[in-house]
Amino acid sequence: MARITVNESGTQPLLLLSMDIANATAANLANGNIALANSLSVTCLQDITITSSTGIFSWTDFCSIDTNKITTPADNEVSTNIVIDPTGYFGANTAIQTAEDQGIASLSQNKIPVQFKLVWNNDNPNANVANSYFTTGVGYISSLAPTVSPEAPVWVTPMTIAVDGTMYNGIN
Repeated sequence: MARITVNESGTQPLLLLSMDIANATAANLANGNIALANSLSVTCLQDITITSSTGIFSWTDFCSIDTNKITTPADNEVSTNIVIDPTGYFGANTAIQTAEDQGIASLSQNKIPVQFKLVWNNDNPNANVANSYFTTGVGYISSLAPTVSPEAPVWVTPMTIAVDGTMYNGIN
């Protein structure tokens, strides 16, 4: 049985964020193209959930004894939990308009749209390695809730990318 493996050398998931959404055309997103210059690589991922939730509208009428259904637009998101890296979370220089310099907190608080690419099975910085699976799209960072405790003394936070428009999947 074929598998998509993770947590082996060279096969960890990789999440890239870019503020360059002018290049985020449907064709580029579908092909997994992302502007790597000044993109932010979200490190220390604890888990990832990709939700592709096509809605269903149901109705009944007097013409049929069964329920009728039709799809509605999908509400997609990528959710993860991350260990907070100070530079990745707070940014290197929020005066500079790149995802790398803004950081996750600023991207969320300032409601900045980002192009994302989640590479399922490769951590190569160029994110375009042969036979790597990916999910891409444009969205907004939300649901940040940093937490720490004496029993878990490392800052961690959930993070959601609320997808704006179509979410694409593919293979390089």
